[in-house]
Amino acid sequence: MLYNNIIGTSDTQTEILNSIADIVMGQSPKSDTYNTSALGLPLLNGAADFRGTIAPTKWTSDSKKIVNSGSYIFGVRATIGLTTKVFDTYAIGRGTGSATAIRPYFDEFLYFVLEDLFDFYSKSASGTVYVNLSKKDFESYKFKLPDRDQIKKYHYAAKPIMELVHSKNDEITSLQTLRDILLPKLMSGEFSVSSYTTK
Repeated sequence: MLYNNIIGTSDTQTEILNSIADIVMGQSPKSDTYNTSALGLPLLNGAADFRGTIAPTKWTSDSKKIVNSGSYIFGVRATIGLTTKVFDTYAIGRGTGSATAIRPYFDEFLYFVLEDLFDFYSKSASGTVYVNLSKKDFESYKFKLPDRDQIKKYHYAAKPIMELVHSKNDEITSLQTLRDILLPKLMSGEFSVSSYTTK
């Protein structure tokens, strides 16, 4: 298990996921509330909306389930996993779930427990065409939890590293957005690279 490689200690106890995290399963809003005019909240309906970067294509004016900044989102239908931390508020549809650490010091450890969870269910479903995880699958997932002192030590050591990863991901997202805006203009001739060459 990944988290066993992170904290090497024999002083552990078996716990289930809902002992360290609140799990929310998404619910799709009515389709007539979808829009592309940024009315309401951006909608993360499934893993395709956060594969690589968070890139919602629809908004909804009638959010059924919401994920707030600081929580993890992941795919729960067909494509499972792709655990991603969000730094804004989103509506989440039926293909998306979220997990929020019940204590700040569980946050980084939670990420790796989720990664192991998806690895476990992916292997268990080998040969299955369609994987569909329920809330019970998450809440009842068992793992080894180190003692609180070990968890806190890991939290303080891992937090700056994870924050750096998240900040780089945000930077990548911004650059990709800029690329998507500028490339069509360059291709159409609206912009010319030579126009911006320093003389």
